[in-house]
Amino acid sequence: LLEGLSVRTRRLRLSAEGTREYALSGGGRVAPSGELGVRWDGGDGATGAGMEVGAGVSWSAADGRLSLEARGRTLAAHRSGLDEWGLSGGLRVAPRPNGRGLSLSVQPVWGAAGSARSRLWEEGMAGRGSPSGGGAVGAGVDAELGWGAGAFRGFGSATPYLRYGQAQEGERRYGLGWRLARPAGGFDLGLESWRRERGPDRPEHGLSLDLRLSW
Repeated sequence: LLEGLSVRTRRLRLSAEGTREYALSGGGRVAPSGELGVRWDGGDGATGAGMEVGAGVSWSAADGRLSLEARGRTLAAHRSGLDEWGLSGGLRVAPRPNGRGLSLSVQPVWGAAGSARSRLWEEGMAGRGSPSGGGAVGAGVDAELGWGAGAFRGFGSATPYLRYGQAQEGERRYGLGWRLARPAGGFDLGLESWRRERGPDRPEHGLSLDLRLSW
């Protein structure tokens, strides 16, 4: 028999982020960014104050279809000796303004990536780091490949696509879908069949339907 276990944790965080965009002579744009924050962890487990540092840069082509980004952050110092860092990147190829042509998105991640603000709201207290030298750094990726073509006599663009995702915990997800959208916006219809694998567990299958209307 296992007895109940309860854990109480607290985290206070204060961070500042800044970015500036520069126009390049070739017509593209580049935007470096920086982040500096302090935090305090309390309750059960690792406690104490720490300082977080992060930096990133993004680039986009003149026509806006191709963009690249990279970002890194680290817990520079912590009273309890926590070791926490992360790297993330991004490659995006957008279709033409009419929604036709190649679309590609690849977003890899290693470790505890993302800004301090986004990690606080998205993960809460889930990622509390590990003692220095302990634990392996997880890696994940999200990728999507599609091709848009005209549909329904110019009503919009239809894009069949393939999607693959791997979480840092080892979970994998495969998707095959079809998306119908109007270039001017206001209508977006998506249908996707997916498969999710979680280690030795039995794979899960599902069908998703998404409809968005705006006016």
